[in-house]
Amino acid sequence: MTPPFVVSHWIATTPEKVWEAYTTPEIFHQFFAPDGLHVPLDSVNVEIRVGGRFDFNMVFDDTGVVNENRGVIVELQEPNKMVFSEPEFMGSELRSTQAFDADNGGTRITVTQDGLPEELIGNPEVIEAFRSTFRKLGRVLDVDTENR
Repeated sequence: MTPPFVVSHWIATTPEKVWEAYTTPEIFHQFFAPDGLHVPLDSVNVEIRVGGRFDFNMVFDDTGVVNENRGVIVELQEPNKMVFSEPEFMGSELRSTQAFDADNGGTRITVTQDGLPEELIGNPEVIEAFRSTFRKLGRVLDVDTENR
């Protein structure tokens, strides 16, 4: 079994504001894609309840290729934790935990993913892709962010 992928980042706002950004399609689509990709608002389907859908498309800016993300919410602890399962991710199941913990006047966002291919675990490009989304979130909310 491969180890989990873990990345964290600090943002100068409350867990409640981060939760709102993740659960509001009009905000979510503005930040939740690495640099070079975007999430069309009309592709976001969020049902914030255990068993609810969390679906969206990431579109490559330069080619228009669409990467569909189809998840089911398996755990919620508002405003601190969301767990999604993508049952058909690259031939297996991906489980992604988004944790939002109050930290030093802001929020530490920690993403833990189980079920990624081993070559993605600790991959600097994958880590940077996540960090670029956190920086986008900071710009959307007009607050500072830091790698942590």
